[in-house]
Amino acid sequence: MGYIMAGLAAAGFAGTGQIAGPDDFGRQVVLEKPPERIVLLSGSPIDTIYELGAGDKLVGVVDSIDASYPDICRRYPSVLEKERVGRFSDPNIEKIIALDPDLIIPFASSETPGKYTAVFEKRGLPYAAFVSVENTAFGIEQVKRMGKLLGREKQAAALAHKIRTEVDTLSRMIASKIKNKPLVYYWWGARNGTYGGNTAINELIGLAGGVNIAGQFNAQYMELSPEYVIASDPDVIVVSFWKENQKDERIKALKQRPGFSDIKAVKNNRIYTIDGHSFHTVVRFAEVIRTLAGYIHPEIFDGAEQGDH
Repeated sequence: MGYIMAGLAAAGFAGTGQIAGPDDFGRQVVLEKPPERIVLLSGSPIDTIYELGAGDKLVGVVDSIDASYPDICRRYPSVLEKERVGRFSDPNIEKIIALDPDLIIPFASSETPGKYTAVFEKRGLPYAAFVSVENTAFGIEQVKRMGKLLGREKQAAALAHKIRTEVDTLSRMIASKIKNKPLVYYWWGARNGTYGGNTAINELIGLAGGVNIAGQFNAQYMELSPEYVIASDPDVIVVSFWKENQKDERIKALKQRPGFSDIKAVKNNRIYTIDGHSFHTVVRFAEVIRTLAGYIHPEIFDGAEQGDH
């Protein structure tokens, strides 16, 4: 669905179509020129925006950027200098308008399309929706889509090639060295949450030489019963965290679950943690594969490259 001209006029665009391309939902976005003032209401695209050299174009980010994405703030410290514009699910529309953005990148989910973008559609504000990356191929195309809308197509092509080369080279090396594929349980760190077959983490576990115990389910985020986890008896457990101080408490909580003391991963102390943001952006996929491979196949790497328990 494209912009109506009234919406473009309200947002200050002449509608000449100098920049045009689809977002992740295939919705055609038309901009008069490459955006100079971007408001971002999601954490997933940050790495790509900065790696494309457009980090200086960000003028607004979510209130919780430092608490929710501490690693991103360490990697790209200038993000802390941006104006705060509310929560991803409850943005401060008047503050966003006051920042006079020529592009808004809202939080969006492929499972609930339109849920978080309706307010911008209603106001006629210029937006493009990008979701958490579902797999490497999707991520590569997302980088290209983002590059086109930011007026950085050459940079996007180079970044996409770099990512594709790194992922392919690393996954081939791992495949050539492993002799088995241990079972891996990925725990979201809350309730019984995990990710099924239609997700990046499922692909990354496979490329790292493991098998996701929830990979057979045709789903994204899902609840996996403790009984199923116990019956699967995974060799390795990976727990996500968003804040550094969550690591120990989440591992402790998992170990205390009834029946989990008999799981191989728990008995052999093969419980590890990973930054929950890292596998939502294709820019960090090679890093995630290396980390996961260090957990699943520690014999491949030196101890220093295996990551943290």
